[in-house]
Amino acid sequence: MIYSYIYSSKSKNAFEIDDLLQLQYDAEKNNSVHNITGYLTYKNDIFIQYIEGDEDQIKQLIKNLHKDDRHQIINEFVLPNRKERLFKNWNMRYIEYNNLIEIGFHELLDAVFFTIDNRLFSNSEVSSKINRMLLKVAEYY
Repeated sequence: MIYSYIYSSKSKNAFEIDDLLQLQYDAEKNNSVHNITGYLTYKNDIFIQYIEGDEDQIKQLIKNLHKDDRHQIINEFVLPNRKERLFKNWNMRYIEYNNLIEIGFHELLDAVFFTIDNRLFSNSEVSSKINRMLLKVAEYY
């Protein structure tokens, strides 16, 4: 089974495109060693990242993410286990937020991640919405 996790975080400093591409490169390198896949997007100092892989590897990465002083995690959500990966060919891919607008993904992304703390949705509703988002991104790319 594939363990999956998605979170949003606020960066402590602004990231330019070169910084984001370097972050993607570093994450790809590290994730390939641990067989972790996923993607990252960034808008207005907010990161949203989805990762999937072996449960122990993902849990260790989550610990590392919480210790990373470049950002502070705002919202996080462990998703139900999957039978297979959604992004099996991406050790880490940076997707520009504007590209998400093209597929109509951004509104759902904003709604879910900026309202999770408000508890407007039950956990099962959040999980369902996130799953729909992820399937849409996986299908598009």
